[in-house]
Amino acid sequence: MDRTADEIASTIQHTEVGPTADRDRIVELCDECVEYGFDGAMVLPCWVSLARERLEGTDVTVCSAAGFPMGGDNRIAKAAAVRDAVAAGAEEVDVMPNIGYLKSGMDEQLREEMELVVEASGNAVCKAMLELGALDEAESERITELAIEAGFDYIKTSSGWGEGGKATVERVEFLAERAPEHVGVKASGGIRTLDDANELLDAGAELLGSSSGVAIVEGGRGDGEY
Repeated sequence: MDRTADEIASTIQHTEVGPTADRDRIVELCDECVEYGFDGAMVLPCWVSLARERLEGTDVTVCSAAGFPMGGDNRIAKAAAVRDAVAAGAEEVDVMPNIGYLKSGMDEQLREEMELVVEASGNAVCKAMLELGALDEAESERITELAIEAGFDYIKTSSGWGEGGKATVERVEFLAERAPEHVGVKASGGIRTLDDANELLDAGAELLGSSSGVAIVEGGRGDGEY
């Protein structure tokens, strides 16, 4: 279905997680979220308190990430990062699971990590970045099942970085078909146009993560990396 620009905007978590993003860019990102009606502002943990202050009194959700983008932090550090982000004002935290554990057949270690970070999120929304583009079919099935069992609120196609790959209709449909009613689906990675957004929402995504939010709703083509 075709959606209005405002309808699309309400699903976008406008993203700036680049290592060189400075304070002025985070302020600009927050202001863009308010101006365009985006669902959320996704920022690195060091900028959460600034985003919380800038977005006070608005409907924009403050979002951050933990274990991003490699997922290789140990589970205690990852859980601490989630708690720290929430304490600073993050209402949603996207977490990168340890994909190396999955590929090593260390499912119990991965399960323990996932359960710990979900517990650490408290009342905040917690999303699992599943990096489907780096996984074969059996691995995709296993990590999706583990994330749902661990209690994540959303399962997400990828971090938008590295090997996780571009969000595709097929990957969104894969998650949507497996997500129970209480678990949402977020698409992330290479979403740059209004057509991209509509196709992924039609496939079952409820949220879109993109650094090209402004270009998308203005009908152009974004050139953001994620």
